Amino acid sequence: MGPDIASFGIDALLAFAGLWVLIGIGLVPLRGSSMLAALGLAYMTGAALVPVVLVALLTLGVPVTLVTFFVVALACVVVGGFAARKSPIDAMETSDPLRWLRHWRSWPAETWVVVVFVALVGAYSVIGMLGVFESPLAGWDSWSIWVRKAQVLSNHDSLFHGFFTNESYSFAHLDYPLAYPVWESLHFRAAGVVDLQAVLRHVWLLLVGSIWALAYLLRERVRPVVWAPILLLALTTPGISGQLRDGYADVPMALFACLGVVALGMWIAKEEAGLLPVAAIMLAVTANMKNEGLAATLAVLVVGGAVVLVRRLDVRSYATAAGAVVLALLPWRVWLAVHGIEGDMPVSKGLNPGYLLDRIDRVGPAIAAINGQFADPERWLYLLPLATLVVVVSLVSGVGRRVAAFYLGCFLLIWAAFVWSYWISPHDLEWHLATSVDRVVSIPMLVCLAAVLHLSGLLLRTLTGEPGPRQRDPLI
Repeated sequence: MGPDIASFGIDALLAFAGLWVLIGIGLVPLRGSSMLAALGLAYMTGAALVPVVLVALLTLGVPVTLVTFFVVALACVVVGGFAARKSPIDAMETSDPLRWLRHWRSWPAETWVVVVFVALVGAYSVIGMLGVFESPLAGWDSWSIWVRKAQVLSNHDSLFHGFFTNESYSFAHLDYPLAYPVWESLHFRAAGVVDLQAVLRHVWLLLVGSIWALAYLLRERVRPVVWAPILLLALTTPGISGQLRDGYADVPMALFACLGVVALGMWIAKEEAGLLPVAAIMLAVTANMKNEGLAATLAVLVVGGAVVLVRRLDVRSYATAAGAVVLALLPWRVWLAVHGIEGDMPVSKGLNPGYLLDRIDRVGPAIAAINGQFADPERWLYLLPLATLVVVVSLVSGVGRRVAAFYLGCFLLIWAAFVWSYWISPHDLEWHLATSVDRVVSIPMLVCLAAVLHLSGLLLRTLTGEPGPRQRDPLI
């Protein structure tokens, strides 16, 4: 029990650090109920930001230990607190934070929707956590790539050259970014043991935290009657919950990407200042988890930049956020270049028209395999049809058209990037598709989730004549 408590202490510190980052950027007010409601987003923010910083420190030769982790987490708290030093505190709520609970008989219907949602998610989270307590880490990549790197990082305070520059371990994709193994290694270090089974408990927290985070982000922009059932659908989608139990990095990466895309989409809609840093943090960790995440992040930044320019939004703020994301992914890329570590994807050849023409026969099967995964209702239920419906209605009606164009552009460009990756891959196409395509589609499918959540809220608001952001529900 001791090691378990210590490893969950890492999650608590990540949430605490993330909470003060959110307070510092003004997204969470210094109010008891708001800080409690934001804990999911706080955990995801800390779980994104702290590993990205630790990866950068590793590439600079700084030993990464639990002490280093505590220092980085403390720095997040101090910087966030300093930025929020002038934020007002709601004295009335501080003195009576649960005043709304005494008036439960007069709660409106939507508050009851939130109550039922919280109860169902809570029950599902507990049942899922109990389930992963008994689940072995059976996925090949989970222990041959991610846990192997996390174990090396747990046993050494730096990027151990005997592993990371050793071609004998090339099967572990030595060029893959390290945010996910660093996150795993923090829990291993705290527990004092590399427990292949225990790591799934913390991976499960990422799913629960991301659903909680989406609810918080949507609370004033989408009615609970819309987001609650959609989030419950996402929580139980086999393509998400099933893959998560394998311990791969794909679904955690997609969850961060979903949060980043939603935050950026909401900023594009209203240019609310606090959303842009959140989008940058989530996209930065997405790019630092897998090469697919890097491709998806660059696609989102390109599409977002195009919308910002066409719609004449705040170019300077967007450029600053995009620059921060690029800056966050550079340390690992520079370290790889310095040490001559290359991946198995011939990116430079992939820009050569002759090379592409010679392999044009790979495009059709790649498209068919990816689209076949999109259309699989047993894995992804109805996320794609729902996203198609809300995007088409938004584009035709003009309601949230630029937001719909953003989500559609992100989906299409990510899809094109993944087709291109199979096109240029040196591996046998049939084998490559069979071993990866079911996981690769996680990011575009969660972009669909982001579109459904955001656009459904905009469409319903217009249908009901609601003029703007809703009054905050006392529960969230």
